[in-house]
Amino acid sequence: MNPKRQKAKDRRRARMLAEQAWEAANQGNLDLAEKIIRRAVGTQEDNPVLWNDQGVILGLRHKDDEAAKSFAAALSLAPTYADPYAHLAMLRMRQGCVEEALALQTQAVRCAPQNVPYAEKLQAYQAVAGRLPLQSVAPAVTTVDTTEAPADDSGADWPQRLETLEWHALANRLTRDGCAVIAGLVDAPTCERFCGMFDDDLLFSKTVVMDRPEFGRGVYRYFGPPIPDVVDHLRRAAYPHVARIANEWQRMLGDSERFPEEWEGFRDQCHRAGQTTPTPILLKYGPGGFNAVHRDVRGAVFFPIQMAVVLSPRAAPDDADAQGFEGGEFLFCDSPEGRKARRQKVTLGLGDTVLFCTRDRLVRTGGVVGLQPVKHGAAPITAGTRFVLGVPFHEYR
Repeated sequence: MNPKRQKAKDRRRARMLAEQAWEAANQGNLDLAEKIIRRAVGTQEDNPVLWNDQGVILGLRHKDDEAAKSFAAALSLAPTYADPYAHLAMLRMRQGCVEEALALQTQAVRCAPQNVPYAEKLQAYQAVAGRLPLQSVAPAVTTVDTTEAPADDSGADWPQRLETLEWHALANRLTRDGCAVIAGLVDAPTCERFCGMFDDDLLFSKTVVMDRPEFGRGVYRYFGPPIPDVVDHLRRAAYPHVARIANEWQRMLGDSERFPEEWEGFRDQCHRAGQTTPTPILLKYGPGGFNAVHRDVRGAVFFPIQMAVVLSPRAAPDDADAQGFEGGEFLFCDSPEGRKARRQKVTLGLGDTVLFCTRDRLVRTGGVVGLQPVKHGAAPITAGTRFVLGVPFHEYR
């Protein structure tokens, strides 16, 4: 084949493979995503975008060394490409290498001076490093009130931890797919702490032991007021980020109403509607446990996005002696479930967090943005025990 035609063919194949890799990643199948993106890079090794994508996916799999090498390869091919600098900065920040992260993020801003999220991220890193007072960071951080939090183990670092995430990419996935995964957001000790709360009756106002085929099988415990600080701080720190996404959806839908920038403002809206009952919940599923797909319709005032964190390790598929649960994938589907309805099955493990639409996801038909009703649930647990923290942002009556 003519070399020029072969190169064009390789480019098309690499682009197709990259799209397949991201589709697998968005569905939570990171093992498949890694295999496909490696094939894409092998098909077109001189493409810096593919090396960057490979780095992101390897980072999601916590293969930090390989991810860093992929970002470096992207930069060797395109030294002014901002994305690899930003992704590598986030990786270094996660590893505690604050000064290196600052230098990398500074370079990302230099390469893409019009990219507002990169500039905001740089300010957040500077605040973490003590270069800026916290009040001068972007609103997503300053709206979180942690002044009364204990210095240890209370979740007071949630604002900084969440600020380092790629919220622009998460917003795109939520808008496109209705759900998005944040791999490893919550560390193992914090997950263990959440699980340890389950048997403390004083923390909960209501317990439901569910065992009905049409609803599910498991134990659901609703936190009573005041909810534990570590849960409250996570909700408060995440809210400003998801509120910006929700308000962009309002703009796309042509709705003039906007959600408050701070969680306290939205909480006040709930209270004015008579909705004063906390919604965060701990769920426990044993073998055979599941949550039938359902649509949350409770509450006249509701927030369009909610969050769930898996608190238990998933058993390694290639280790027969590994501890952890099997099954229990997160389910997300259109309603009604017809032939053309979209259905996703997302595999999550220890500390993984999923953001998902509460009642409806956005769809575009003929250039017009509308709403598609959705449901969510959990597939049956085939072995082990799975704990989950559920965090809706609205409150109930």
